[in-house]
Parts: sequence; structure tokens; C-alpha cells
Amino acid sequence: MELSTLSASAFVRLRIQNSLNQRVGTNEDNVQVCVTRIQQLEKDNSYLIDKVDHLEKRSRRYNLRFVGVQESSEGNDITGFMSKLIPQLLGRDNFPTPPISEWAHRSPTAHQSGRASLRPIMVMLLNFQEKVQILRISRERKLEYNGTRVYIYQDFSADLMKRRRSFDPVKHKLREFNKKHFLRYPCTLCVVVDGKQQCFNCHKEAEAEHRRTDKE
Repeated sequence: MELSTLSASAFVRLRIQNSLNQRVGTNEDNVQVCVTRIQQLEKDNSYLIDKVDHLEKRSRRYNLRFVGVQESSEGNDITGFMSKLIPQLLGRDNFPTPPISEWAHRSPTAHQSGRASLRPIMVMLLNFQEKVQILRISRERKLEYNGTRVYIYQDFSADLMKRRRSFDPVKHKLREFNKKHFLRYPCTLCVVVDGKQQCFNCHKEAEAEHRRTDKE
């Protein structure tokens, strides 16, 4: 009697163990399916993020940011105001015909650089070459409007602006050592050393190289 009871108990335990093993195997298969799906979703998400970033950059390709123009200077016609301001700032000899703008508006948020919290004016030009010309001339001369310094920048996406600003500390150190440098679009720091360019896509690499050369 006791032997048959033990045998029945062992049989029940064996069935339970087989059932558990089967469930574990099924769960492992389900986990693998989930892992495969997650990996594909991550890949798709990365692709979509890159595509959206690319489209945003293209949508801003013709845009410029004018920083330092006093509030309310534009009156009720900001597009017309900017068509007159650009030749005034950059020289009517460079722009005998005012550049054509599709639209212009003040940035909805206050400027964060501390220059009297002036909101930048965003301008979308119709001619890309005129945009390039405006940026080139703005780097060659000091721009002022009503006694206030005006700066002209490309219009970058928030993500790209964050990446470019990550180079600010090392750019500050390079200026202290009078080392020629510039940021190449979209986000590459180029340092001119003995007439040759050293290019960095990561600010940490640029900082490490600066520390190394500083010790030499």
C-alpha cells in the first residue's frame, strides 16, 4: 500500500515537473519573440528619428535668426521691416534689391543669452544663395541697429543646437590659446594646427586632444 502510494505521488510530481518544464520552454520562446520585436521596434524608431531630424533640418535650410533687434521695431509688418533691415545692416551695395522673404516672425520665447531678453526674429528666405551671402557678410563686419549689436545665425533644430553647444567649453579654451577653429555644419569642430585641420565630431574627443596638446 505504501509503495503504490509513493509511486502515485512520484507520478504526480513527474507530471507537474513536465508541465513546468513545458511552461518554462514556452515562456522562453515568448521572451525571444518579444526581444526580436523590441529590437525591430528600436531599429524602426531610430530610422524614424533620423528621418524626422533630416526633414526638420531641410525645413530650416532657408531660415536665419536675427538676434539683438529691439522689440517692437518691426511695427505691424515684420516681413517688410526685415526686407529693409537686411540691406541696412549688410550694405545696400551688397543688396541693391532687398532679399525676398517668405515669412518672418519673432520667436515665441524670450532669448536666453541675457541680451535684454530680446526675442530673435526668424526669417525664411526664398533664395538660398542670398542666405549664404548674408551669413558670410555678417561674419566679416560688425552689425548694429539703433546702437545695438545685431547677430545673424543659421536656424538649427533644438537637438542640433544642443550638440553644437556641447563644444562651447573647448571653444572657449581654444580662444584663450588663440587657436583658430570653427564649427563645420552640421556639428564638427575643426581646429587649425600648423596649417592643418583637426576635426572632431565629439566634444569629449576635442577636449581630450586639447588637454594633450596643452601639456606638450
